Amino acid sequence: MSLSSSPLSPVPSPSVPSSPTSSASHSIWTGPIDLPSNFVNIEADGRRREKQSYVMSLDGIDVEDDDQDRLFTKFSIDTVYSSYLASRYRVRQYTQLLMLLKREEDAWAQRVKHASRLMPDYIPPMAWNV
Repeated sequence: MSLSSSPLSPVPSPSVPSSPTSSASHSIWTGPIDLPSNFVNIEADGRRREKQSYVMSLDGIDVEDDDQDRLFTKFSIDTVYSSYLASRYRVRQYTQLLMLLKREEDAWAQRVKHASRLMPDYIPPMAWNV
């Protein structure tokens, strides 16, 4: 990857003074900066991370994971699991209630059958399916 092909120049090019000094200690730079190849990769990775952070911040996503995020995640999971256990317990209670009601229904059906044998001529005011 060359410096000229990247859309953003990793290092600003120095400006050449309009009036060069005649002092021997100052020299005018005219060539490209000689950078190690991994510097360009590091610079590109930095830009990529910065862009990703910017996009994620626009979406409302926090890139850095801190203690409060971990605590929030832990409490969220605990809350969901507690809700699951509570609903499971309620289902068990409703199932037991339905079993009790079914037994009660069966007991009343037995009583009706027994009573209808005692008074065979009796016709109830409404039609029962026994």
